[in-house]
Amino acid sequence: MSFIKLSICIPTYNFGKFIGQTLDSILPNLRGGVEVVILDGGSIDDTSRVVAQRQRDFPQIQYHRQEFRGGIDRDIVKVISLAQGDYCWLFSADDIMMPGAVDKILSSIKSNCDIYLCEQILCNYEMQPIKEYPIFNHISAPEIFHLDNALQRQRYFSEAKTTEAFFSFLSGPIFRRDAWEKARGVPESFYETCWGLAGRLLSLVPSGLVVHYLGENLLYKRGDNDSFREHGVVNRLRISVEGFTHIGETIFGKDSQEVSHIRRAIRNEWYLSYIMYVKLLTRIFPDRENITTLNTLVAKHYLNAGFGNMCKYALFRLMPISL
Repeated sequence: MSFIKLSICIPTYNFGKFIGQTLDSILPNLRGGVEVVILDGGSIDDTSRVVAQRQRDFPQIQYHRQEFRGGIDRDIVKVISLAQGDYCWLFSADDIMMPGAVDKILSSIKSNCDIYLCEQILCNYEMQPIKEYPIFNHISAPEIFHLDNALQRQRYFSEAKTTEAFFSFLSGPIFRRDAWEKARGVPESFYETCWGLAGRLLSLVPSGLVVHYLGENLLYKRGDNDSFREHGVVNRLRISVEGFTHIGETIFGKDSQEVSHIRRAIRNEWYLSYIMYVKLLTRIFPDRENITTLNTLVAKHYLNAGFGNMCKYALFRLMPISL
């Protein structure tokens, strides 16, 4: 199977109503040397039937089922272990691939960088496009970053607009499988954060990681379908504020510039008006959304973030929920 250049890896759980549309967008993109590897983490819906319908005409699809729910971090590790390609493109089971995306990747990976990072168009739940969702503040053209170089690393981290620059978005990075396998000694705690992908790739930065930012939209991302919210929005905030920050602090150090930029990117995604909405939810759904936990998380969210963010934190604490 050494001729496989690209493995499109799809971990999924109970996404039967989405995965058919996802596969239908991928299949016209398939070329020689490209496989699709699906790991079903014990779905109890019709995922297996939906995939089987496509397998009849596309033998490049491999479907593997486990009879338990491993969780996203463990399932990512498992699906990559099943892949044969030189590069892996993890793909969410509810996103849509644009025409020509695989050709773009196959052409790009000839330069043999460690990671290729693509952009996406943010859509609503019905996959109607809403807007572009740029990863960086002032970088839009393709660029290669050698993150073992201090100046290039500083520019990369300081230009990050969202945590997608740090590989938080499942469908964003396309990476060399041997680079993934080189990441030894990754703390087990990373695989309890829901950011195991980001943690494993970021752990390669200190020893040298070459990222090729493609500066091009290659997929449509389905919004309003965040599986990390299954235990509530306050818990979803915890996953970002505590989980992602834990990864950054472990790799780069608590007081590092890298962690400072990671925290800033999280604040860009969890902005004040949305956090105020979450505060309202604690009043509407007190059994599900805990105000004490929210207060603790928001204090961490704005920790050592400058005068402007101190004011935002004060506004959060002082503004009555009724208002």
